[in-house]
Amino acid sequence: MAYQFKGSLKDAVDEVLAWSSIFNFHPTLEDLIENLQVKTEPEQLVKFIETSPKISVSNGVVISDKYPINTELNKSKMRANKHIEQTKEVLSILKSTKQITGLAITGSIAAGVNEEGGDVDILIITKPGWVWRVRALAIYLSHKHPKGRLLCPNMVLANDSLEFEHSVYGAREMMRIIPIKDDTGISDLYESNKWVQNILPNAGKKGLFEIEQTRDYPWWWSVMRLPLIGSIIENWEANRRIKQLTISKSDEAIYSKSVCRGHENAHKKRIEHEYSKAMEAI
Repeated sequence: MAYQFKGSLKDAVDEVLAWSSIFNFHPTLEDLIENLQVKTEPEQLVKFIETSPKISVSNGVVISDKYPINTELNKSKMRANKHIEQTKEVLSILKSTKQITGLAITGSIAAGVNEEGGDVDILIITKPGWVWRVRALAIYLSHKHPKGRLLCPNMVLANDSLEFEHSVYGAREMMRIIPIKDDTGISDLYESNKWVQNILPNAGKKGLFEIEQTRDYPWWWSVMRLPLIGSIIENWEANRRIKQLTISKSDEAIYSKSVCRGHENAHKKRIEHEYSKAMEAI
């Protein structure tokens, strides 16, 4: 049976604000409506907020009396923009890679904020049979490129393995991504997860974040692209890394020949636990 939120507009607004409180985040009106689990129009939402004794709009964001005001929010937003700028050069290299069919910024930066010392999380979608070579390129850039320090390629998926598990968490993570490249990969991601619209009926796809392409690859990338040798390297790298990584104790991490999802810190489980507590307090 398809998931369906059972509640009023008030319940839906309270749910989003409880969710946002976990991240010490105040949504804009646009953020709020996109994260609502009930279908509504902007005018309805504005009217509801105007008549609410506990919810208001201040400095462009929605504030609730239930949660403390984050006075550092603007700094966090500026930091997110700064971190994207600092990572543009390596993102431009990945964007130019023909074997990558989809590239997007995810995580907190996709929501428009970031912590001091935070990473730039990215989702990479590859042609089938390229996951582990492309991951090796991204890891190399994050460790060796002078502009790659913040890059965190924690999810690399093949174009034929794009279905996410059904959850409110997964729906929100997907609909807030910032696409950088969509050579069918991001479009296929949305197409493979149509269930998201059932959970977030007001959410829309974001437009492409424009970054120039730069073909500044390490010397060994040309070897990786050779038809026969490249396939041998892919199998070798996949088997080697999967064996190394599957010692993980996190049930959120997935490692296979078509999926590398390195969620080692059980982020989803922790967020959902905090979310449950926030919902109980409503």
